[in-house]
Amino acid sequence: MYTRIQLAKLVTTFAASPGSSRGRSDRPQIDYCSRRVESPQDQSNAADLRDRIVQELVQLFSAWGAADAASLRAEFAPLLEAATSMEREVFWSRLESTGATWGYHPPDPLARRVSRTVHALVLAPGSELQNANALEVASKRPVLLLGNHLSFIDANVLDYLMYQAGYSAIAEHMTVLVGPKVYTDPVRRLASLCFGTIKLAQSTSRASGHALLPKRQVARLAMETFHIARERLSQGDHLLIFVEGTRSRTSAMQRALPAVARYLEGEGALLLPWGIFGTEHLLPIGAERACPARVTARIGTPVEARDLLERCAGSRALAMDTIGFLIAELLPPSHRDVYDSSNKELARAREIASALTCRA
Repeated sequence: MYTRIQLAKLVTTFAASPGSSRGRSDRPQIDYCSRRVESPQDQSNAADLRDRIVQELVQLFSAWGAADAASLRAEFAPLLEAATSMEREVFWSRLESTGATWGYHPPDPLARRVSRTVHALVLAPGSELQNANALEVASKRPVLLLGNHLSFIDANVLDYLMYQAGYSAIAEHMTVLVGPKVYTDPVRRLASLCFGTIKLAQSTSRASGHALLPKRQVARLAMETFHIARERLSQGDHLLIFVEGTRSRTSAMQRALPAVARYLEGEGALLLPWGIFGTEHLLPIGAERACPARVTARIGTPVEARDLLERCAGSRALAMDTIGFLIAELLPPSHRDVYDSSNKELARAREIASALTCRA
């Protein structure tokens, strides 16, 4: 068994290790030949931890509405049995501590398997990832996945749908920009461990409650987040950003934040718009229990960031409104709102979005 200090060092090493190419695993590199043989006491402790995790997961997700306790136990028991002792110990430690600091938090392989198991139970038949072949470009170079936001499980649902469609390798190299609220309870913390996350300070126009910080601190953290995001891209990760900066409370798109455009300005950035709908029914804002629902995600047309920024003459607001239209065309009309084609105030952004799509 590892001590809590050893686990902390292991997690720190994992987080600080250079990212890998898309063909390699993000798991921590351990010299298994140097590990001591487990004693009977170690084996007993490992079994105790396994059973404790199973029980905790059953309680968490039965209360969350994923399924009844017996069904969940039947899913989680073999999953935890198949995991190594090290995977279980690291998972248990990180479930308690992830998100305690600003910056990058690496994914946990066991948490990812748990997340996919749960979403297989709550996504209704017919849930799908449309135009999935547009993800092929992400097998060749890092992309910025730019989408709308309806529920705190949007990224987890996208991960599952990618996995289901045969694009697990791409999903497992996602890093998601998230606000502090993502880490506020065990279910959300576990969900965040499905992929890499960068904990960032929300814009003062979007933040509320404990997430509301002084403007000077928000500016400093925003700059740190930008540098971390660029580093993740340089290491081969795909950066997922919710362009509205917060979940929509009406299911309709809100105006995209101009500040998000800074992530587009790196050399060679490739943008991949995506849209999602149905998660507002799967887990509505304010709800504590999931309601099985059909969810659809659609992948849009890849766009070179340089082309977009040139057409927008450096205007961040225009660039983000253009992206707003690229996302909105992937959604039902009821979800478009400010990015509906009838909005004359944003006509220039709509024209640029149409030109970019036609050019592709």
